[in-house]
Amino acid sequence: MKTRYLNGNDKNDNKLLSQLKSYWYLFLLCPILFVALAYFFTIYATQQYLVSSSMLLQQQPNNPDASSAYANGGATSALNLNEIIKNEGDVLRSRNLIQEVEQKLHLNIKLLANSGLFATEIYEESPFEVKIAKTKVDSLKRREYVITPVDGTHLNIANSKENVNLNVSYGAAIKLPQYDLIVNKKPNVPVLLSEYSTQIVSDDDAIADITRNYDAEFIDKGTTTVALTLYYPNSKKGEVILQSLMNQYLEDNLTQKKASIDSTINFINSRLGVVEDELTNVEKNYQNYRSSNNIADLDEQSKVLVGSASENTNKYQQQQIQLSIIKDIKSRLDDPNNKQVIPSSLNIQNASFAASLSQYNNLLNERIKQRLSFTETNPVIVNIDQQIQTVRHNLLQSIDSYKNEMVLNSSGINAQTNILSNNIKQVPGKQRTIMDFNRQQELKQQLYVYLLQKREETSMAKAANISYSRVIDNAKSSKDPVKPIKPLIYAMGFFLGLIVPFGIVNSKKLIQSKVVSEGDIEQQTDVAIIGKIGHQSLKLNSKSDQLARTQVTESMRTLRTKLRNILDSGQSSVIMVTSSVNGEGKTFLTKNLGGTFAMAGKKVLLMELDLRKPKLSSVLNVDNADLGFSNYVLENINADDLIKPSGFDDNCFVITSGPVVSNASELLLTDKLGELITEMRNKFDYVIIDSSPVGLVSDALVIQKHVDMTIYVCRHNYTNKSQIEIINEIKEKDNVDNLYLVINDVNFSKAGYFGYGYGIGYGD
Repeated sequence: MKTRYLNGNDKNDNKLLSQLKSYWYLFLLCPILFVALAYFFTIYATQQYLVSSSMLLQQQPNNPDASSAYANGGATSALNLNEIIKNEGDVLRSRNLIQEVEQKLHLNIKLLANSGLFATEIYEESPFEVKIAKTKVDSLKRREYVITPVDGTHLNIANSKENVNLNVSYGAAIKLPQYDLIVNKKPNVPVLLSEYSTQIVSDDDAIADITRNYDAEFIDKGTTTVALTLYYPNSKKGEVILQSLMNQYLEDNLTQKKASIDSTINFINSRLGVVEDELTNVEKNYQNYRSSNNIADLDEQSKVLVGSASENTNKYQQQQIQLSIIKDIKSRLDDPNNKQVIPSSLNIQNASFAASLSQYNNLLNERIKQRLSFTETNPVIVNIDQQIQTVRHNLLQSIDSYKNEMVLNSSGINAQTNILSNNIKQVPGKQRTIMDFNRQQELKQQLYVYLLQKREETSMAKAANISYSRVIDNAKSSKDPVKPIKPLIYAMGFFLGLIVPFGIVNSKKLIQSKVVSEGDIEQQTDVAIIGKIGHQSLKLNSKSDQLARTQVTESMRTLRTKLRNILDSGQSSVIMVTSSVNGEGKTFLTKNLGGTFAMAGKKVLLMELDLRKPKLSSVLNVDNADLGFSNYVLENINADDLIKPSGFDDNCFVITSGPVVSNASELLLTDKLGELITEMRNKFDYVIIDSSPVGLVSDALVIQKHVDMTIYVCRHNYTNKSQIEIINEIKEKDNVDNLYLVINDVNFSKAGYFGYGYGIGYGD
């Protein structure tokens, strides 16, 4: 049976309220304490001014033509250029830039008005100027020196850590362990205070301090304008630092620009020398090639070759025609009977042959005329025939001579034609070679001109000694300090004051190994909690005191009511009380529970079955050495002889454990235990057994099979949370179903327990 008095949500709310109630002083004092700390923080924290400025970042163009970025690379080149500008934001935040400014302004040396906690940094109003003349160590340790003006020419410098206390003159070297200092007095700056101080740190520390308070961010993604901010204790010095950062950035850009330009010019000059040599070699090779191939003007020479070849071809054809004519004439002349006139239309180019042929034709024509008048035998005809024969013979000789001449001429013309054809075939190769020379010459010449042009452009860019990026707004400080932000500090202090108590309570709960609330038990087991016994700080001596209406008494009455509801009221009940270890209050509960039932008129028997360390008899002031359970088992004593009065109520009796024996477990395993419990069940309304702790020995598990209910006692702030697991093992492994929990020694005013709490004055 499981008893619950509040639902889950109400119980969680009550648990929270109970914790708040238990630690109310933390929730009251912590906000006050943290707000007070916030107040002192705002007073003693270093006040800082906000120094701001802005710059427009632009990349120096490599080509004077602003459109070249698009002409050469399109929109992609412009986007890449924008990405390069974005990278300049990292340069503005770089350590190297801050280091250059730190070394230039000697930011590792600070001058302060006063010293210690109330020291404030000064700049223009400082009457001194402190310099490090000589450094003696690699890494400087932070030191603060108090400077006290003595008179117009002397000062005192002191530091307790280094045991330094020196009176020196202005401008004199001050020998210190880490370095030599020189303090110079500024002209026209009055000494207004009696005490100043200077803080000297390493360069790394100074750079880290600036880096923590400095930032440079682009205003938005669409522009290249950068907003620069710096938090610094002195507004004027902060302006100088931020302005110096911008100027140093521009100066570094110019230096980098000049270095890049000088490198470019050197490269161009070296390339010009190389290209000039290459161009000279190409021109010399071209000249040698034309000389070796007799080329003056290849185009004109090609035309002449083609014309000569055509002319020779024509001549050769004419020669062949002449040879064909001569051959035909010879075939006619070879036949003596051929009296036909050779056509005069034949183009015979030899004049003498042409004349002889004409004479031959004339004789033939004359013969034909004379033949009309004379016969063949006529002397005239015979004479003409003789003349014809002579001329024909001469013609044949002329034909042979002319034919040989024509053959020789044709061979010469043919050879010359072949030479011209070969020369013509070589023309394309020569043209290609000349084109290669021209192409190389043109490329080298263009490259040479381009390099000359770029050298002039680069020299002009070098002469323009202006950074392309520029300052839009000079460094300007806020009128009033912006840090610390007092409302924010106070709010944080107040919220911390609320959060810290919760942290303390939860931390305490996490590290708490003892059972301190009802929830600690419910998280580990589902065994019902049927009672919570209140804490009692008074010693109860008399019977009237014991029966007084105390927290313990009222808790016992509540437990008695719950037990009567759980148990069968129509028959006698046997209840065993056990715990994890000694000291959790099982004997205390046994005694008080028995007294509570006895006060209600019930006949109660208390049985002391913790045979190893019996305690109930000593609490009741009953002699344990007399007859008890061990005597009953070992000596066969009558059960009625074991019953003794409790001494605090006439209805309450007790059976003690008897003399302590070494074999306690064996005594409980005998049948006499069951017989005794059965006999006592018939004589008493309630039999309450005080058994051994189940977490130490197994005696209680032997007794458990003879009882109607087992009450497991846990003690507030005493029982370990890990011991709750014993309850689960008893219930699950040993099949104990009639198991209930009672929490002892509860202080209801502090602990996280829920239900009905009882006070001493209730009902008065």
